[in-house]
Amino acid sequence: MRSKLLLLSLCIVLTFVSNVQSQSVDPTKVDVASLSAAEIQKLMTEMNKRGMSESEAIALARARGMSESQISLLKQRIAEVKMSGADSGHESMGTNVDLSYSVESLSEKAELDSSLVDKRIFGFSFFNNDKLTFEPNVNSAVSPSYVLGSGDEVSIDVWGASQQSYQLEVDRNGNINIPNVGLIAVGGLTLQEASKKIKSKLVLIYRDLSAQTPRTFASVNLGQIRNITVNVIGEAFLPGTYTVSGASSVFNALYLAGGPNLSGSFREIKVLRDGKVKAVLDVYDYLVNGNSDVNMSLRDGDVILISPYLNRVVLEGEIKRPGIFEAKDDETVGDMVEFAGGFTDNAYTHRLQLYRKTGRDRLFKDVLNEDLFDTPLSNGDSIRVGKIIDRFQNLVSIKGAVYRPGDYELTEGLRLSELIRKADGLREDASMERGIITRVKDDFSLQSIAFSVNDVMTGETDVELKKEDEISISSIHDLREYRTVQVYGEVQNSGTYDYKEGMTVEDLIYEAGGFLESASDSYIEVARRLSVVEGAEISEKLTHVFKKAVPRNLELKNTDASFELQPYDQVFIRQLPGFSETAVVKVTGEVAYAGEYALSSKSERLTQLITRAGGLKPDAYPEGAMLTRKVEITEKQKRLRAELLERDSTLQFSDLNFEIVAVSLEKALSMPGCRDDVFLKGGDEIYIPRQMPMVKISGEVLNPISSNFIKGKTLKSYVWDGGGFGLQAKKGKVYVVYPNGSASGTKRFFFFKNYPKITPGCEIVVPAKPYREPLPASAWIAMASALASLGVVVSNIQF
Repeated sequence: MRSKLLLLSLCIVLTFVSNVQSQSVDPTKVDVASLSAAEIQKLMTEMNKRGMSESEAIALARARGMSESQISLLKQRIAEVKMSGADSGHESMGTNVDLSYSVESLSEKAELDSSLVDKRIFGFSFFNNDKLTFEPNVNSAVSPSYVLGSGDEVSIDVWGASQQSYQLEVDRNGNINIPNVGLIAVGGLTLQEASKKIKSKLVLIYRDLSAQTPRTFASVNLGQIRNITVNVIGEAFLPGTYTVSGASSVFNALYLAGGPNLSGSFREIKVLRDGKVKAVLDVYDYLVNGNSDVNMSLRDGDVILISPYLNRVVLEGEIKRPGIFEAKDDETVGDMVEFAGGFTDNAYTHRLQLYRKTGRDRLFKDVLNEDLFDTPLSNGDSIRVGKIIDRFQNLVSIKGAVYRPGDYELTEGLRLSELIRKADGLREDASMERGIITRVKDDFSLQSIAFSVNDVMTGETDVELKKEDEISISSIHDLREYRTVQVYGEVQNSGTYDYKEGMTVEDLIYEAGGFLESASDSYIEVARRLSVVEGAEISEKLTHVFKKAVPRNLELKNTDASFELQPYDQVFIRQLPGFSETAVVKVTGEVAYAGEYALSSKSERLTQLITRAGGLKPDAYPEGAMLTRKVEITEKQKRLRAELLERDSTLQFSDLNFEIVAVSLEKALSMPGCRDDVFLKGGDEIYIPRQMPMVKISGEVLNPISSNFIKGKTLKSYVWDGGGFGLQAKKGKVYVVYPNGSASGTKRFFFFKNYPKITPGCEIVVPAKPYREPLPASAWIAMASALASLGVVVSNIQF
C-alpha cells in the first residue's frame, strides 16, 4: 500500500506540473478541469509504466483526499483521452508499454554477404543465429555493478513517516538534482555506490533515515537505462559503430557485427576502455565450458578489437562436431578433439592422421591415442579421424541345430566341442554326419572345413577355432525335401498337409475335416511316387496306385490294419456314383401353383412340370411361354474370351448369366414327349404370360407404336400403323421376335419378300441400314477426270 501511495504521488507530480523535478502536490488542491490533454496522457503513461490500473490509481487519489467531483471529472477526462488516443497514435492505459529504453534508436543486425561466409568455422553460427542475439532483458533487475552515466534515470522512493518519489535523470555532467538537497555527482559510480551516496544526502531532509530506529525508509533503483555507443573494429564481418542498451554485453555487440570474419579470431578479442585493454576474451571458453564470465558488460565508448586468427586447424571424419577450429600456440591435437565434442562411436581412435603444411611441401604424421595431448599444432594442420573396420577380433558364431545359436567370444584355445557346449548342446534333430566351418583366410577368401559332428561329440576329433569362424550344423529336416501328403475330392478341406510318421489314410481324412455326404468310402485311391531305386531305372511306370476302403465314421479299432501313408502320397476321395445335388426349377406366371419345384428325375420334361404346377390358367398364353436356363461361365472360359477380344476387337460377348431356350409350350402340351417338350435342368425358369393381343413395332419406322393384334393382318400393315418404313429402313432384313424368345426373319424368293408370321405379343423390328460416309466433292472430281482420260484413250485407239 505504501508503494502504491508513492507511485500515485509520482503520477500526480508528473501530471500537475510541467517540471519533472518539482516538489509534490496536494491532491485536494488539484483542479482536473484545468489540465491539458497532454498532461492527462502523461498521467496515463506513468500509471501504465508503474503497472497500476485506472481503478487502483483512482482509489489511491481518493485516499489522499481528492474530492468525488474531481475524481468523477478525472475519469471523464481519461475516457476522452482514450477515445482521442486511437486517432492520435498514443498508447492507451490498457496497453503494455515498455519505456525502459527506445528500441528505435538501437542498432539492428544487417545481412551478411553469403560469399564471405564459411559455416565450417567453429563459432560462426554463434554470432549469426536469429534465436541467440544476447540482447539484455530490460525487465530484469539491473546489477548493482552497473555504472551510471549521462541519460540514465534514477528512481528514488521514500516511504514510512515521510512519503515521496523522485524520477531523476543523470545530466551531461553526471549529476542528479534532488529538490531541497541539490546536485549529487553519480556519474561513473556503480548503482550500489550511487545508492549509498544518495541515501547519505537524503538524510539532510529525512533525518529519520539515519535514526537508530528509523521510521522513514528509502530505496534507489535504476528506471530508464540509457543507450550507449560502442565500436567494433578489426576482423569483423560488419565493423562499425553500434548503439546498444547500456545493459548490453560484448557478445551483443559482436552479434550485431556478425562476429569474427574469415580472418578473425575467436580466441583473442580485446575490449579497450579509456585507451587501455580492459579484457581479452576467449569465445571458446564460453562455447565449450559455458563460462559466462567471458561475456562482460559494456560501457559507453568501449572499443571491441577482433584480432586475426592464431592457428587454424581442420578436423574431419568420425568426429562429433567436424569443422575448422582455432588453436592457441600451446594447444594440442587433444585440445582440438575436445573442442570438436570428442569422437563418434565409429571412430578409429588408435591412430589419427595429421596433414601439415611446412611452407615448402606437405608432411604427414601419425598421432597415436596416447600422444594426443603431447602433439603440438601448426597453422593449416588438417586432422582426420578414420572409421573402425567392420570386423571382430574375438568373435565366432554357430547356427543351425543347437539350442543357443548366435555369436560367442573367442577365448584362447577355444575348440569346436567347447563352443557346442556353450551353445547348450545339439538339438535332437541335428544331423550327426556332417557340419561345416566357414573360415576367412588371411587373403580374405573363404575356406570351407567339413567335420563329423558325431566324432566331435564323442571326442575322436576336434577343431581349434579362429576369429570370425562360422559353424553350421544342419537339422536332418534341412537336408531333405519337405515331406507332405495331399488329399483331393470329397472331403471338407482338401489340400496339402504335413506328413507324420505312421500316418494313415484315416488320419489324413480326419485332419481334412472328414468325408462330405457325397463321398464314396469304398472307392479311395492312393497315388505314391516311385522309390529312389525304381526311379534309377528307365521305365514307363509313373506312380503306384492303391485302392482302399475306409469306414465312413473313421472308427478306430484295435485290429485295424489301416493303410499307412508315405511322404508325398496323394489321396483321392471319389463321389458316390448316384449322388447329385437337388435340382430346383421355377415356374411363374399363369399356372395354378407358381413357385419353385425340385426335379424328381433327370428325365423330367416341361409338360410334366406344368402338370405338377396344376396346369395352365384359363387366360394363359402358352405360345408366349419363355424358358430361360442358367449359364455358368468358368474361369477358363473368361480367360479364353479375353484372349479372343485381344486378337479381334470386333467380337462381343454377352455378360448375361442365362440363355433363352426357344420352345413352344403349346406344341409340347399337345404332343407330350415331342421336341418342344424339353428335359429340364436345375436353375431353369419357365414364365407363362397372360394373353397379350398386342403387336409392338420398333426400329426404323416413322412412329414406333404398339398395335392391336388382328388375325390375318400382314406385317406390312402393322408397319403402316407405325407410319411406314423410315428412309434408312432395311426392308429386306425385317424380323419378328416372338414372346417365347425365338425370332424369325424375312425370306426372299427372287424379287419377292416373305415376311414372318405375326402372333399376339410379338415385336416387329425394322433394322437400319449401316451408315456410309458420303464421297466428298474431290472424289467425284477425281472419278470424272479418270473417266475423261479413259474416253480420250478409247477415242485414240485405231481399229
